[in-house]
Amino acid sequence: MAASTLRIALIQQDTVWQDPEANLARARGFVQGAAEAGARVAVFPELFTLGFTMAPEPFAESLPGRTSGILSALSREFGLYLIGTAVEAHAPHPRNAAFVTGPDGALLAAYRKIHPFSYGEENRHYSGGTECPLFEIDGVPCGLQICYDLRFPEPFRSLAARGAEVVFLPANWPQRRIAAWSTLLAARAIENQMAVCGVNRVGRDPHLEYPGRSAIHDASGDIIASGDGTEGPVVGDLDLLKLRAWRERFPALRDRRPEVYAALERPL
Repeated sequence: MAASTLRIALIQQDTVWQDPEANLARARGFVQGAAEAGARVAVFPELFTLGFTMAPEPFAESLPGRTSGILSALSREFGLYLIGTAVEAHAPHPRNAAFVTGPDGALLAAYRKIHPFSYGEENRHYSGGTECPLFEIDGVPCGLQICYDLRFPEPFRSLAARGAEVVFLPANWPQRRIAAWSTLLAARAIENQMAVCGVNRVGRDPHLEYPGRSAIHDASGDIIASGDGTEGPVVGDLDLLKLRAWRERFPALRDRRPEVYAALERPL
């Protein structure tokens, strides 16, 4: 039976620029803090071992690999699910990949960012993914997206149509576009009647400032927990019974008409 509630910790990390050793050395403290707060799942920001680098090749690794292995060990030690990201080796370019480790240390799922951020030239340095896997946390169907993916409703709708109740979104979302971040997190939750959990880094890299503002939105778009610009966990409890009751009482997803949408996309 799927869990009725889920306590989530979004780890607002001030990432040390392009220094995997420094960032991985701090990971245990963040996970321990999440565990002490009673979280069942803890989520790191996008590329939490590096920052949003456009020089990924020296840091590329396999998946499973060193970064996922370290989080797997922490999952086992503290008995919780962890979501991290890494630069995955791939040709012609590495991929920006998120992954999930379970309390037994198993690698449960991996997702490759579908939409490299062309405005920031990420598409010149990373290859995009093509799949949106589902995975379960205590029987709850979940999905992953990464940062810029938030601007594209289609993958979220695909996940919702396949039963996802929670989507986790690690990000490096800058201060200058933070209003869009908050609006889009709420929109993806409302339109798909799903919980959307966006974790953003804090601090600065050589180019941009990051304000945190991580948030857990329920299936009505309401904020369950949110952060400011402070480093540390943002913890909130999702009521999944309420989510399921809302979907049943107001079955908007059942009213979709994909056959009509397909026709509308055809050129005139």
